[in-house]
Amino acid sequence: MVKVMSINCQNNAVNRQGGRGLEGYDYSLMLANHIIDNEYDLVGTQEMSYRFTEKLKSYLPNYLFSGKYRNKLAIFKKLIPKLQGLIENNNVISKDQVMYEKTFTLPWFPHNFKDIKYAIKRKSLMRRIATVVLINTKELGYIYIVNTHLDYALKSIQERQLEKLYQAINKYRKEYPVILTGDFNMEYMNPIFENFIHKLENIGIKRVPIDDKTDALKYRHKSAIDHIFIPSEYEVMDSGTVKDENIRGVTDHLAVYVEFKKVEL
Repeated sequence: MVKVMSINCQNNAVNRQGGRGLEGYDYSLMLANHIIDNEYDLVGTQEMSYRFTEKLKSYLPNYLFSGKYRNKLAIFKKLIPKLQGLIENNNVISKDQVMYEKTFTLPWFPHNFKDIKYAIKRKSLMRRIATVVLINTKELGYIYIVNTHLDYALKSIQERQLEKLYQAINKYRKEYPVILTGDFNMEYMNPIFENFIHKLENIGIKRVPIDDKTDALKYRHKSAIDHIFIPSEYEVMDSGTVKDENIRGVTDHLAVYVEFKKVEL
């Protein structure tokens, strides 16, 4: 069995303080305990700040963290510590041996002035990335996991980002099986995302059918915007949203998970 989770860690004040809440709770420790207690093999994360990542690493010494930061700001973070909050990643956390990792940029800048203005108004104009990790797992052998976080405001940007993701996945899956995790900011019935799902199905990758709403009640979405995709030949044994109240301070989403096995032919 292999167990995978995808969680948006909400880059807020608590995240940027390393997970320490005003009430004294250490949310990075709570997330670490959740990962250990539930025996996740792979975790795709989004919106992890520099301090939160470093704190989580200290609590998970037996796990590997893979992926670069969206904006390095290497010089400025030393001069202005508060800028560390802008240094955000989509790390993949894994138990097994990492053979290769790469972080690549997705299309994020609009093609016309109208969309630029709208993106600035919605505060969505930011570099978007995807993390790719090749892992030698005990259960599955070599697999790629691709983890990402897409734009939430512009359909034209979302469409371009999905196309870039598809091209990368189509390349990687010719070598080894691919698992995809992330906050896609789109529901499965969104026409753009639905087309992406069908394209992946055509190359042997299926979306795990987790449809319950995953983002905060204040947002308009009625079903999941966080998704996990696995190879079509893998059998889903269990899946759903994570209901652990101990990690509610980590995220304004509900994390999603899947437990599956490889079907022997």
